[in-house]
Amino acid sequence: MFHSPESPGSRRRKLSVGTALASGGLILSAILALSACTTTIASAGGESNSTSAAASATCSPTAAASDAPGVQAALEIVKKASLPVTKWDGPTTGPKAHPGTSVVYIASNASNTGDTAPYTGLKQAAEKLGWKLTFIDGKGSGSANLNALSQAIALHPSAIVVSSFDANSSEPLFAQAAAAGIPVIGNHTGNNAGVQSEYPDLFTNITSDPVTIARVAADCAIVASAGKAGVTIVGCGAEFSICQVKQDAMRKAVEACSGCTVLANETFPFENISQQEPGLATADYQKYGSKLTYMLSINDLYWDSAIPALQAAGVSPSGPPAMIAAGDGSPAAFSRIRKGEYQIATVAEPLQEHGWQMADEVNRAINHQAPSPFVTYPRLVTKENVDLEGGKKGTFDPANNYRNEYEKIWGVG
Repeated sequence: MFHSPESPGSRRRKLSVGTALASGGLILSAILALSACTTTIASAGGESNSTSAAASATCSPTAAASDAPGVQAALEIVKKASLPVTKWDGPTTGPKAHPGTSVVYIASNASNTGDTAPYTGLKQAAEKLGWKLTFIDGKGSGSANLNALSQAIALHPSAIVVSSFDANSSEPLFAQAAAAGIPVIGNHTGNNAGVQSEYPDLFTNITSDPVTIARVAADCAIVASAGKAGVTIVGCGAEFSICQVKQDAMRKAVEACSGCTVLANETFPFENISQQEPGLATADYQKYGSKLTYMLSINDLYWDSAIPALQAAGVSPSGPPAMIAAGDGSPAAFSRIRKGEYQIATVAEPLQEHGWQMADEVNRAINHQAPSPFVTYPRLVTKENVDLEGGKKGTFDPANNYRNEYEKIWGVG
């Protein structure tokens, strides 16, 4: 049974010994023995959480080399994902600006930074290009997303951008748009970055590779735990294909670490995060006790909802468990990481840069040119680098002059 007033951390009992000291050595010894004890709570998993557990470690690119199975390989990925991005490695040629273009942008969920931050970048680029931009909120559910896409097609814009859509259910509408001469560009839509043969009517998909993002998150837990992580994983599963891709990749990476354990892999609809995640996080904490050292999610939003519930259950801001998100680098996540509270890392994409890339891909599509093969690499954000490259503003914005590079391609600026 879980008792929220008693945290899994130790709590020394305060006993009054004023008069007992005079009663003899036997009573004194008993009192000293009691005062040295810690209060523990048995978890449903059969182990107890004790306050002797150290605060959760973070994953540092400067961690010492390790002989533990899988840890050194994970550390190399952590190092790569922590590097600053100062060199432009994207396209250098492409069509010139096409003034008067109209673009409809549909965010799957307007509360998700992974949908709204790219729109900010696209809006900046559209102003430079002289384009008209319309925003539609897909309201979070798959059916509402499809309704929004139908609405966008009816507006007959020059192009449509969809963010965090399920490509499987959306493909018939992608085909309808293509038949109407409207190219559709994706963000976080489908299983991979770039052109996807299984979705022939989606011009291209802009994202950092979701498998890489998930692997970096899992490797963070592996490095932080020195190859002994006990993790839960949470996401939206098959509701959106990118969720399933990330969850599967995190699970496989943790399972490949011989000293690590996947305690649970949880799935529920993305739009239900605020309703379901608090109870789920608390239940996992109760069930797995001291075995649970790290919690992995496909997106920072899960921790927005989980933290108040875990805080009420007595979890310290320093953990354990500690939280890691495989996307997308929200301002709230940056703040938690900076303060050292609950979340130790997020795998951030350069979301505003993706907005500029969207504009470039739209420009290529309406000029009947092939999409660029450019795929950005994600950034592992930890307390060590949280304030670099846009971090003080709660985002990862690379110092690679991407805005100037795209303006040169388009002939604007």
